[in-house]
Amino acid sequence: MLSEDIERTEQPEPTHLRFETDRESEYFTSHTINNRVVLRLLSLRSREAQTQALANQDYARVVASRDGTALYFCVCDGVGSSYRGDFAARYLGRAVVAWLQEQEARTGTVRTIAARLRQRMDEWARAAQEELRSLPLAPEAPALVREVLEELREDYGSETVFLAGRIALAPWEAQLQIARPTEALLCWMGNVAARLFVSGEHSFTLGGSTDDEGRWSTVRGTRGLLNAWSVGLSTIERLIVYTDGLLPLASSLSELNDQELQERARELLLLPENDDMTALDLHWLPAGHPPG
Repeated sequence: MLSEDIERTEQPEPTHLRFETDRESEYFTSHTINNRVVLRLLSLRSREAQTQALANQDYARVVASRDGTALYFCVCDGVGSSYRGDFAARYLGRAVVAWLQEQEARTGTVRTIAARLRQRMDEWARAAQEELRSLPLAPEAPALVREVLEELREDYGSETVFLAGRIALAPWEAQLQIARPTEALLCWMGNVAARLFVSGEHSFTLGGSTDDEGRWSTVRGTRGLLNAWSVGLSTIERLIVYTDGLLPLASSLSELNDQELQERARELLLLPENDDMTALDLHWLPAGHPPG
């Protein structure tokens, strides 16, 4: 099942919840955090991956404060033409979420934050490539196949695209009966997309770039444009992040209930060009209804 690893310590109780998709299984979870935000996470492998017991090239990780005021997340889509794209997706997803939680990721202009993240991503690449080299090649693979895999690993490494972010929701001011502005920061490379609903029918899309160069590589570090976007919002209703395997459902993801979402996603597996698919759906409860 989907890994929902809530770190345990003796004292005090952990302050964050952690959700992480599994590279070897298909899962769906729905979790309400402190009556403030409903989190849904869907992860399905392609039909080919399921049939051949291959790893999911998509990866998603979410860290949420128990009071629902802070969410950190990263949704990655490993590049299938690279060497083990699932490795880069998992490595970068975990690293970016941890970085977003650090104090240094919270200050500075958008340009400064993007430059800081790019520098860290280039640093992570060197360590990631060393770890990638330590992973054994398939022992049953013929010598020629092993040689090709080794060349792919050394020349291109493992690659992934991603969209990550931090949503900071100020505590509800019960006495004033208001909700303070929400801060949203999103960073992305490549074609993972996000749709942000501010209020009512007002929404806009970020990410989803067709820039084939925008990606992170364990050999070359950041390639192409690293985008960063930050804004203060008086209201926020929903944020849906999805990989390109779910593009046929992009316009309807916000309208599907849990059962419909899973059924429609499984229907996509019947299409000739089906792909791994991941959707992270964050739905905030109205500010006028603070947790009781």
